[in-house]
Amino acid sequence: MRISELANLSGCTVETIRFYEAKGILPKPARTSSNYRIYNDKHLEQVTFIRHCRALDISLEEIRLLVSQLYSPKSEELSKAHNIIENHLTAIDQKIEELLKLKQQLEKLHAHCHHDDHENGKCAVIEGLKQPE
Repeated sequence: MRISELANLSGCTVETIRFYEAKGILPKPARTSSNYRIYNDKHLEQVTFIRHCRALDISLEEIRLLVSQLYSPKSEELSKAHNIIENHLTAIDQKIEELLKLKQQLEKLHAHCHHDDHENGKCAVIEGLKQPE
C-alpha cells in the first residue's frame, strides 16, 4: 500500500507517518522502481500501535522502546514497558491532585462572588486573586 492508504487506514496524516519514519520509530518501507514508498500490514500495525501510545501521552522515546518489543520481546526489556505505564499512572494521579486543588481554589473564589457588588465597583473574585494562598 502507498503512504496515502496507510494514512487513511491508520487515521494519521502522511506527514505524521513521515515524521515517525524520520524519528526511527517506524521502519523505512521498501520503495518501488519509481521511488514510491510501499507499506505493508506490519507498518499499519505499528502506526496503529504508535497512535494508541501517543493517545496515552507516551513519549516518542518511550514508544521507540515499546515498538522494539513488538516483534522480538526480550524479557529484561518487557519490565520497562510496565515501568513506563506505572510512571504515567503516577504522573496522572499527581495531575489529578493538582487539578482538584485548582478546582477547590476556583470554587472558593466563585462562591465569594456576588454580582450585585459589581455595581459598586467591587469584585470578590478580583480581590481574592490579589491574595494568593
